[in-house]
Amino acid sequence: MNKLLKISLLCPIFLLGMQQASAAAFSSDQVMAEQQYQFNKQQVLAFVDHAEVQQKLVELGVSPADAKMRIASMTAEELNALNTQMNEMPAGGIVGAVVTVLAVVAILDLLGVTDVYPFIRPIR
Repeated sequence: MNKLLKISLLCPIFLLGMQQASAAAFSSDQVMAEQQYQFNKQQVLAFVDHAEVQQKLVELGVSPADAKMRIASMTAEELNALNTQMNEMPAGGIVGAVVTVLAVVAILDLLGVTDVYPFIRPIR
């Protein structure tokens, strides 16, 4: 009887804990696009980890943590454009990349998407 009671109590718990699964077909293009997005994001985040970049961010009044949060929330198109610009720059183009990131953040502040710069008021 004790075993039956345990089973009758555990069954509803297991049933409630189960989640509904769904399956969908993904094309190769979708998988590759997602992988490219993740690669671009990691490449830009690694760029922000450089000491020179972090120093320049701090000089410009942006904390590296805020920059990383903004990069993490960028769309695939934004990341692709930024990553393309960074890859086309000469080796000493760190300042240009930092300015590009800051410009993107400033534009998003103007649009009201982010609130990184306290002195920028969103356009409404």
